[in-house]
Amino acid sequence: MKVWIDGSGAPLPGQRARTCVVFEDGQVRTGVYESGTNNEMEYRALLSALSDARTERATIFTDSQLLVGQLRQGWKVNAENLRPLHSEAKTLLTQRAADLVWVPREENRAGWVLEKSK
Repeated sequence: MKVWIDGSGAPLPGQRARTCVVFEDGQVRTGVYESGTNNEMEYRALLSALSDARTERATIFTDSQLLVGQLRQGWKVNAENLRPLHSEAKTLLTQRAADLVWVPREENRAGWVLEKSK
């Protein structure tokens, strides 16, 4: 199964943070949050994807270099707000034997959905 994820933060009052997960079978899962940074929303999108059994041995595509760097390349997690999200995501990626792969923004199907929903 291929899965695409994306997240969008809410830097200004009144904005909503959002996540999107697009599954290869066409299902789209979105989430809306009162607040959150772009990086938090990227992690929340990944966690939303990993909560679905279809991500067992899946390839998950993201345009977040931070996510791939922290979860696959050993980058340090300096931001305190990301540490619990990172820990949970790392555990679930291992349990699901899923692969996390960086793609350019224009190839991220979840990003297309978020752009259309602005």
